[in-house]
Order: sequence, then structure tokens, then C-alpha cells
Amino acid sequence: MEVKALIHTIRTVKKSGNTFTEGEHEVRIRISQFKEKEFIPLGYSSSLENWDERLQLPKPSHPYYRDLSKKINQYLDDISFEVKSAEKVGQYISCLEIKRKILHTDTNLPIQVGHLKILEFFDKVISDLEEAGNPGYADIFESTRSTVSKLLNNGKHIPPDEREKEKDKSFLAFTKEDHQKYEKLISENTSESTISFYLRTYFRVWNMAIKEGYCTREKHHPAKFIKFQPYKKIRTKKRSINQDYLHEIMELKYDDGSRMRRSQLLLQFIYYGRGINFGDMCKLKWGNIANETIHYTRSKNHREYDYTLHPKAMEVVNYFKNYPEQSDSGNVFPFIFSIHDTPRKIDQRIESALKDFNEDLKAMAEVVGWKRKFTSYSLRHGFATHLRNNKVDISIIKEALGHEEESQTAIYLDDLDDKPVADEINRALNFDRNKGKVIKKKGRKI
Repeated sequence: MEVKALIHTIRTVKKSGNTFTEGEHEVRIRISQFKEKEFIPLGYSSSLENWDERLQLPKPSHPYYRDLSKKINQYLDDISFEVKSAEKVGQYISCLEIKRKILHTDTNLPIQVGHLKILEFFDKVISDLEEAGNPGYADIFESTRSTVSKLLNNGKHIPPDEREKEKDKSFLAFTKEDHQKYEKLISENTSESTISFYLRTYFRVWNMAIKEGYCTREKHHPAKFIKFQPYKKIRTKKRSINQDYLHEIMELKYDDGSRMRRSQLLLQFIYYGRGINFGDMCKLKWGNIANETIHYTRSKNHREYDYTLHPKAMEVVNYFKNYPEQSDSGNVFPFIFSIHDTPRKIDQRIESALKDFNEDLKAMAEVVGWKRKFTSYSLRHGFATHLRNNKVDISIIKEALGHEEESQTAIYLDDLDDKPVADEINRALNFDRNKGKVIKKKGRKI
């Protein structure tokens, strides 16, 4: 099979309603095999003076030299892929079939062949998120990018400063086997929630690529080849903390001004502040709290929250008004300062503060004898759990958490601690927890 890029000099053509400049000719890819020939138009023209016949590429003097050269090389790569794929399984592929596959004439979607490959596409998404001031979301794509890079580079991790050595691949070149290998790669020694995390981002990238015309949903989306369902409801480990243990933690005595005392107060604010996210708490400014009411925009979903603070949360706010260390950027809690002047610096500062906070929570849990994991997430889940345990209707809990749907709230409530369930079972089965035996009821034998 012969494949060439050439300027078709038979005639000056009219393409898509635009006549090429006089003396210029249409640039095409020619595919020929035996007596069969097919031409793939590129949408560019060239004069004889600006065309290198030996290299079958435009000369640097061509006004669209870089774009046209890139498009030609990408088309040639895609054609080569289709030919090799057919040869691998011992199938004959005609020039017309190649043309149809390359141009995707069997779909109505415009395919942008010859643009970014998948790792390059990841880099663009990450860069756009950084510029938009969303470093946290950028990090999610960065972590998933590393797994895709590992797939394409035979399991090797390529450091960021050596990415010029990375092997990359176009979206159209991905095969069923590639997607299945990726599923296997991210499934090794990981939980279902971790697999779901990577696959959701992986699918998201393919959705974006499809939207921009790099490939089609019908033929190329990885969901066609991956068995794991990343959007299914996954039962996670219990994150809540028993209410009695939490109250014991809040009653622990620490010296004023100590880090442990500060963490204890932050714990109290998160819990009584309706399970506010730690990062959102760190970003709060004094202007966000007035007349015992809090108003802020949550970073995760960009929704606005406006509600009356619990008196115990207000106690914490009033305490920090006179705290020895004050933020010079107007923040309520002394974590973010004027030196944290970019979204990335703010994100890193919050990450560092959260690490310290979770270390302190772990130490507090050990003191009172709580054996399960205790982190900032436990406080939000605990807030919902304890409301449910105290017979608060799910519609109220939904409003308190700021969820749009009760199904979102149900995810939290699935993680309720087992005590209410165990108590009801024991009551129904007449088990005396204190004596540890089944209570025998008097009655006649039937």
C-alpha cells in the first residue's frame, strides 16, 4: 500500500465554497493499493514553490507550514495504524475503508484528526484548570494522568522533568486491549472507591475529547470495553464517629494557645457548623460571618451556603477574634496569609494544615479510646449520622448538608454507625446487653 502527501496539480479546485488562490493547488493524502486509489483532502493549498516534492511536505516558506505539516504527519500515523491493525489480525483493508475510518464518514460527528494525543490533552486540561484558579481539580487530573502514562510506558513512572521521553498515543489509536489493560492497572491492590476515582476522571477526559471532535462516543469511549462501573453506588468504610466519644473529645483539657486546643476548637466549629469542609473553613473571612449567620461559596460545587450558626460554632468564632495569631488577609482562622497569593499556594497551605489537623484528631481519638479512623471527614459524616440517630427527618438533614437531592444525603446515612441498628435487633430478639443473655419470656408451650 502506498501512502503519499501531495499537491494535486491537475486543476485548481473549489473547496467548501472557497476558491484557492490562483497558481495554488489542493493538498491531499493519496492512498493507493493495486489499482485502487483514494484521496483525503486536508483543506489546505500550496504553490509549487512552497512544496517539497522529495519530503512530501510543505517548505518552511509556506504560510501554514507548521499546521499543515502537523496535520499531514498525524494523518499518516493514523493511516499506518489502521493498516498495521488489519495486518495484525490477518485482514485485508481497502483504501476506501481506511478513508472512512480516518474521516469517520459513518458518523455525523466531525473528527479532528491530528490534534493532541491523550497525555497532551491531559496537560491542556490541567493547565486550563490551573489558570482558572482550580488547583485541586487540576491535581485530580494530574494523578489520573500518571496512571495513563504508566499504561503507555510499560508500567514505568516518568518524572515530570523527563516527560519529553514519554510515549504518547492518539485517542483514535486506543484499542479495546488498551482500555482493558488500564482497568487492570488501576485495579491492582486498590479499593473500589479508588478505581472509581480514576475511571471517573479517565471517562471525563474521553468525554471532553469526544466533545471536541477527537473521536466518537459510539466507537471509542472506554465504557464500551471496561467492565467496572465507576458511577455505581459504592459502600465506603464507616467514617462517622460515635456521638458519645465525640463529646468526650470535646471535653478534653488542653492548654490555651496550644495546637491541640486549636484543633479541638476547629473540630467544634466544623461539627456545629453543619459539617463545613475543612478547606472552606480555612478560606472563611470575617466578612463571611455576620449577625450569627454564615455566608460562603463551597469550593467543591460552587454553591452558595447561607445559614444561622449554632451557638457553639459562634463560641469558636468569638474565641478566634482574640486569638494571638491573626491572619493578615482577613481570614477568620490563622492559616491563610497574604503570602498565599495564588490558588496553588492557598491549596498547598490548606493541605498542610489539614494534615496537622488530622494528626491531632487521631491523637484525641486514642485518648478517649475510639478505635476507628477519625479525620475531618468523620465530623461531616458524624454531623449527619447524629441527626439521623436522633430521629431528624432526612429532608432536614439534606438541607443542613446543603445537598440538592436526598440521594446525596443517603450516601452519608449509609455510613451510620451500627449502634441504632444493633439496639433495635437486640430489643426485637430480647437480648439484655448488660447481662449478655437472652431473656426468657413466660408463657405456655404451644
